[in-house]
Amino acid sequence: MRRFTILFAAFLLPLALITQTGIDDKIQIEINKNIELLGIGYFIGFEGVDIENKTVEVDGNTIPKKEWHTYGYDIYKKFEHFAQSEHLNKAFAVADHLWLDYLCAFLLRLDDVPNAKITDSLDVGYYINFSKEKNKEEALKNAQIFLDGLNAFSQEINLDLYMDTYSPFYEKAKQEVLSNISDNGFVETMEKFYKHGFSSYHLVPSLTIPKGMGFGIKIKDDIWSVFGAVDFQDFENESNLNMGFTNKDKLNELTIHEFGHSFVNPVVAEQPDTLFQASEHLFPALKQAMGDQGYNTWKVCLYEHFVRAGEIIIAEKTGNLDSAERLKVQYITKRNFKYIPVILDELYRYDDGEYEKYDEVVTNVLLSLSKM
Repeated sequence: MRRFTILFAAFLLPLALITQTGIDDKIQIEINKNIELLGIGYFIGFEGVDIENKTVEVDGNTIPKKEWHTYGYDIYKKFEHFAQSEHLNKAFAVADHLWLDYLCAFLLRLDDVPNAKITDSLDVGYYINFSKEKNKEEALKNAQIFLDGLNAFSQEINLDLYMDTYSPFYEKAKQEVLSNISDNGFVETMEKFYKHGFSSYHLVPSLTIPKGMGFGIKIKDDIWSVFGAVDFQDFENESNLNMGFTNKDKLNELTIHEFGHSFVNPVVAEQPDTLFQASEHLFPALKQAMGDQGYNTWKVCLYEHFVRAGEIIIAEKTGNLDSAERLKVQYITKRNFKYIPVILDELYRYDDGEYEKYDEVVTNVLLSLSKM
C-alpha cells in the first residue's frame, strides 16, 4: 500500500458484477467506475507526468514507462487537459495528507457521484482523518469539500460517457480475471489458516489504476481487493483484446496479498505499543528499502512482513510450491523483508498446533524481534 503526496479518490457507483461459478462462491468480480475516476485523476496528476521520458523495470527488464502503462498512457493523453481542474484541485487540497486505503474505505460507504454526500448514518471514523487534529467539525467540513470537488469533476470529464465508450474493454477485463483467478480454494485455505472468515470477497480490476498497484479494503465483514493490470496489454484491435489480467501467477499472488491485509492487519494493530517500541531499533537498517516501497513506519513495515509471510504459507498449503519459493526470493532477498524467516518459523509452529490463535504468533514474533 502506498501513500502519495496527492491522493486521488473515487466513488462507488452501481456495480457491474460477475459472481463466479466453479470457484469460491464468496468471490465477486466487479467493475467500479468510481475507482476508474480515481485512476484517471491519478494518471493526469501524477503517474503520467513526464511519462515519455521515464523507464520502469518489468520482470528484470528496463523498458520505457509508457510501454508498460499503455492503457494509462492512453488515458493520460485523453484527459491531461483536465489536470488543472479547479474541481479536482479543490478535492486534493483537503486530502493531500490522507492514505489511499483510508480514502477508499470512506468513499465506498457513500452514494454515487455526482451525488455523493455524508449522511447521518456514516460512522465518524470514516472521515475523521480529514482533520489532522481529529476534530469532528473540521473533518466533516473538509470531507464534504472533498466530495463536492469530486462530484463536479466526474461531470466535468463526463465519466459516464467514458465508461460507456470503453465498456467492451471492461467486460474483457472482467472475463480475464474470471478465467485466471485460481480455483484451488485459496479463500477457504486462508479462512482455515487464520481461523477467521468474511462474508464476501470482492475483486475490483481497474484499467486506470497503474499496473502493479493494489490495495485491500475492509468494510464491516466484507473485503475488497482493488488492483490495476498485472501484465502487458493490447487494445488496438477490439476483436482481440488483452487487458493485462491474464498472468495467472501474478493475479493470484496479488489477490492473496490484498485479502491478506484484512486477515492480518487488525491482529497486528491490537498488539501493545510497547512491543512495537521494543523492536523499533531494527527499523533504521530497513528504512531506505522500505521507504522506496512506500512503507515509511516500523508498524507499516511489520504489517507487510506478516502479510507476505502469510502469502508464502498459503501458496504452500494450496500446492503452489514454485510460487512459494519465488515469493521467498522476491521478498526476502530482493525486497529486503529480512524478518520474514522469523515469522515463517512461528507460522509453521502455529500450523502444527503449538499456538491456538494467530495473535499468539504475532506476539511471539514481536518478542523475538525485540531481542535482536
